[in-house]
Amino acid sequence: MKTRILMLLLTLALPGGCASDATQGWTLSNAYNDKWSTIAIPIVKNLTYEREMGYLLTNALVREVENRTPWRITSPAEADTLLEVEITSVELQALSQSRLTKLNQENLVQLKTDWSWEDLSGNQTITSWDGMGSEGLFLSSNPLEEPIELGKLQAVENMARAIVDRMTAAW
Repeated sequence: MKTRILMLLLTLALPGGCASDATQGWTLSNAYNDKWSTIAIPIVKNLTYEREMGYLLTNALVREVENRTPWRITSPAEADTLLEVEITSVELQALSQSRLTKLNQENLVQLKTDWSWEDLSGNQTITSWDGMGSEGLFLSSNPLEEPIELGKLQAVENMARAIVDRMTAAW
């Protein structure tokens, strides 16, 4: 009997701690801004010599937005917002070397981008970030001999996740 009363009191008290607006604290409503429903993501501009990175990042961004947000991907002519991304650098850094061969064992692909998310109705920037970085690790030595593409793909996916995280926190 006491546990039923306690459960009833907790159930009634729980919504009292929530706000109707997510910017004011915890909320039971939608965590995304309803002002926008569509977003355009043109192919990422790539200022580096790594040819496939722009396409990989574009695909990763489209997947992240479609999987994690209520926004639909559409053309720039029909979109409410526009996400423009530019890859500024892709660098390879050796983290460790083999004691026997002195060859690099662990390598890090470091990716840096500049991006901005704009509201097309008011031509205002919602959020942007210059110099956002992400990394991808791969093991190039025996016994694994992972290809560098594995590190690139991991860096691209981490970047897409970080950009969408920032977009969802922007409003």
